[in-house]
Amino acid sequence: MGRALFLIMVTGLLSTSLLGCGGASPPPIEQPEPARPEEPSPTAEPTNDAAQGAAAREADAPPDAPAPPRRDDSVPDDYALMHGDCVELGKRLTVLTRSDQVAALSAKLTAEQRGETEKKIDAVAATLGEQYARSCEQNVGKSVDPRSLKCAFDARTVRAFEACLNASPPGQ
Repeated sequence: MGRALFLIMVTGLLSTSLLGCGGASPPPIEQPEPARPEEPSPTAEPTNDAAQGAAAREADAPPDAPAPPRRDDSVPDDYALMHGDCVELGKRLTVLTRSDQVAALSAKLTAEQRGETEKKIDAVAATLGEQYARSCEQNVGKSVDPRSLKCAFDARTVRAFEACLNASPPGQ
């Protein structure tokens, strides 16, 4: 019985100590309300974020500091053809050849005939694309007009693709 009494007393002490710790929750921490952005007055001129950012940079810059360099988005005149360009041009020619040839198929073909013909078209288109990419590799490093490359990548037909790449350079 001494042991049971000891357990009851220890349990009672633990219970009262735990009750004292968890009885009331701490008071909430008061936080100030977030600052609200000022509403522009109806008579104020509207400004965009870019103009405000530029004005802030100008205000932070020392008076004798040179202006930040402008970004040049112009197309370079001396773009050199790269290996990746040839690979992508070959892929594009493959896609265009396939689409041109499939579009030219007769509507009278059965599903089986159409399927067999499309398989043959796929094989020929892939071969043409690979051949074009290999022949293009001979020109890697040479200067090309980047607009003609963009034109070829945007072309919707083989004829348009070839016209883009075979066009004479501007000014000639």
